[in-house]
Amino acid sequence: MASRVTNCPNCGGQVEFKAGSSLLSVCPYCASAVARVGDDITELEILGKVAPLADLGSPLSLGVSGKYRGRGFTLVGQLQLDYGQGPWNEWYAAFDDGSWGWVAEAQGRAYVTFGKEVPGLPSFAHARVGSRIAVGNKTFAVVERRRAVFKAAQGELPFAVAPGSHFHYADLQGPEGLFGTIDYGTGTDRAEALFLGEQQPYDKLFDRSVLRDVAPGQAAGGVGLNCPNCGASVELRAPDESMRVACGACGSLLGCDKGNDLYLLTSLNRPGPDPVIPLGSVGRFEGKKWTVYGFLVRSVTFEGERYEWSEYLLRGNASEGYRWLVNSDGHWSWVEPIHAGDVLPDGPRGVKFGNERFAHYQSASARVDALRGEFYWKVAIGERVGTADFISPPRMLSRESSADEVNWSIGTYLEADVVAEAFGLQGKLPPTWGVAPHEPNPHKKALKGMFALAGVFSLILLVLAGLMITTSDATEVFKQEWPLVAAPVAAGAPPTQSARGNVIQSQPFQLTERSNLAISVTSDLNSGWLFNTGVITNLNTQKRYPFGAGIDSATPRVQGTTWGQGGRVRTVYLGDMPKGEYVLQLTPEWSSSAQAPTRVSVRLRQDVFVGSHAVVVLILLWLFPMLKVLLYYGFEKRRWADSDHAG
Repeated sequence: MASRVTNCPNCGGQVEFKAGSSLLSVCPYCASAVARVGDDITELEILGKVAPLADLGSPLSLGVSGKYRGRGFTLVGQLQLDYGQGPWNEWYAAFDDGSWGWVAEAQGRAYVTFGKEVPGLPSFAHARVGSRIAVGNKTFAVVERRRAVFKAAQGELPFAVAPGSHFHYADLQGPEGLFGTIDYGTGTDRAEALFLGEQQPYDKLFDRSVLRDVAPGQAAGGVGLNCPNCGASVELRAPDESMRVACGACGSLLGCDKGNDLYLLTSLNRPGPDPVIPLGSVGRFEGKKWTVYGFLVRSVTFEGERYEWSEYLLRGNASEGYRWLVNSDGHWSWVEPIHAGDVLPDGPRGVKFGNERFAHYQSASARVDALRGEFYWKVAIGERVGTADFISPPRMLSRESSADEVNWSIGTYLEADVVAEAFGLQGKLPPTWGVAPHEPNPHKKALKGMFALAGVFSLILLVLAGLMITTSDATEVFKQEWPLVAAPVAAGAPPTQSARGNVIQSQPFQLTERSNLAISVTSDLNSGWLFNTGVITNLNTQKRYPFGAGIDSATPRVQGTTWGQGGRVRTVYLGDMPKGEYVLQLTPEWSSSAQAPTRVSVRLRQDVFVGSHAVVVLILLWLFPMLKVLLYYGFEKRRWADSDHAG
């Protein structure tokens, strides 16, 4: 990289332009912003004085060299921008092949981006938060749209803009961790440039030996300061990132300028409820340590009813960043940030993340009601954001949005005992109430097992039924028809509404094997009823097998009876009849009417497959799964009762 040196027009000190793409260099002696007018460095102008840089605890510094995807680069410039929530670093990287890009830092993460020519980019007014922009074959979501001020710089920059100028930009997030920024420069009419890239770990970009001895975005130890309202000691655990801190003694909300000073924002009479997990507690999740930095209470209001929940801000090591532990009605969630570009619309009421579909549960406006500890953004009591939750138990996607920014996160349901064990709080956590939106359905696993088991046994039953159908003989062993003759009524007997027939007895018949016996009783009944009391007697053992066969006008009518005019038939079964010689006795009784039955016939078949028995077994097999289904959907009904789609 060929370096070009000139003298500062203000103080005469040496000003260096290392990269050919550099248009501005900050004089290291007088902090003047020196811009070259033409292609050469012989004509220069002063654009103003540059303010001192804020110490953001970055491990990077000017002159540090790194490598990105096999290409070497050097950090030749540092720019600090601020949109009102505190400055962040943008490092100007000159690559060995003559190209250049940016290495941005935010919340302990590094983002590498490069300029890309893309036609048809939206204007600043049309790059609305939440909208989507196609870049090649990728779709990016607009996650932030703001105006930031040029606060400070050192080294070189690829543009010639006066310090204090305002830049307009829109940040994008794409699939698989892709990141981008549309640069609108100092105007808003059209996009001047698009920078695309990805998030990268510091250790992957730089050799550890060249980094400053400081964790990215986190100071080595807490800073002790005093509350300007009550004088109590206030400790900052992340002085290089924290924007807001609440005094633990008086509850006042304090602003902090990167750990250098505290100033009173709001004097609160009530600091809010005590956190169940004390600030400063260290817990372990998935083998990693997490420290509780902040605690806040949020609420939403529906139809005049207020619903609140609490959120714990947790900080891991430098590469892990921040996480949230959320408690609502005793239900806990582990919440992690995700890329908005990985969340895609899926139908009118759903979104897709990865290969998983999440159904919309609820949208609301959430308000900050109380807070303690420290936070990496300028949180305030009464602050509101729009929220939308989408569920696929045990996970929940959440969107928080304002006119300037949108953030997506994914929460995973945690059992209370997991949280208690992580922080050593056995017996101290509040009990759960109701059903959480993404609480796993406790009946789901058992339901799957029951359905699988019932399905297997149903298949076995059907196979057995098929075998029985093919092997059953259904051999007819007896068939006879008799006229119905009413028995004589004793003289002087009172009239009745029924008539009893004479006892009918069959000729002996043989059962050739041990099996069941199907008894089909048929009559020409058209109205009223006919009941046949019967008994089959084994002539060898004299064992009697009683049965009853009732027929009425609701009994199915069949054709092809022995008298050729159709009739109604009832079939009953006797099980486990031994082989031998038998005789049938039948005593009919029928209702007295103008259309009384005149005939009855009996047909006997042995070794008959009874389909109704298989149906009963099948119903019993599925009884418990169906009961479990009712429990499953009862739980789901309670889950959705508080959603936007109740009922």
